[in-house]
Amino acid sequence: MEAPTDSMVAEPLEKRAPRRMVQFFEHAELILYGAVGILLVVIALIALVAEVQGIANYFVTDGPIIGLNDLFAAIIVLELLMTVVGYMKTKSINLGLLLGAALTAMVRKIILFGYQPGDVQSFELALIATAILAVAIYS
Repeated sequence: MEAPTDSMVAEPLEKRAPRRMVQFFEHAELILYGAVGILLVVIALIALVAEVQGIANYFVTDGPIIGLNDLFAAIIVLELLMTVVGYMKTKSINLGLLLGAALTAMVRKIILFGYQPGDVQSFELALIATAILAVAIYS
C-alpha cells in the first residue's frame, strides 16, 4: 500500500479558508491592475490623437507646436503602463520605471514653464524635484 501524498490528505478547513482568501485577493489584484492597464491605454491613445491634431494644426496655421504637453503626457502614461505590465508579469514593481515616469513629468513641467503661466517658486520646486529624481535613478 502506498503512502498518502499531500493531495490525498484532506486539508482542514482552518488551512483552506486563508489560502482561498489569499487566492481571491491575488486574482482581484490582477483584475484591478488589468483595468488600470486598459485605462492607461485609452489615455495614451487620447493623448496621441491630441498630439497628432496639434501637429496638423501647426502645418495649417504656421503657429507653434504647443502639443508638447500631450506628447509628454502620452510618454508618461506609457511608462506607467509598462510598470503595470511589468508588475503583472513579475509580481514586483520596477522602481526604475516609476522614477522614469516621475522624471519625465518633471522635465515636462520645466519645458512647458515658458508656455504656461506659473510662478517662479513652482518652477524652482520642479527643478529641485528633477534633481532629486535624477540622483535616485542614477544611484
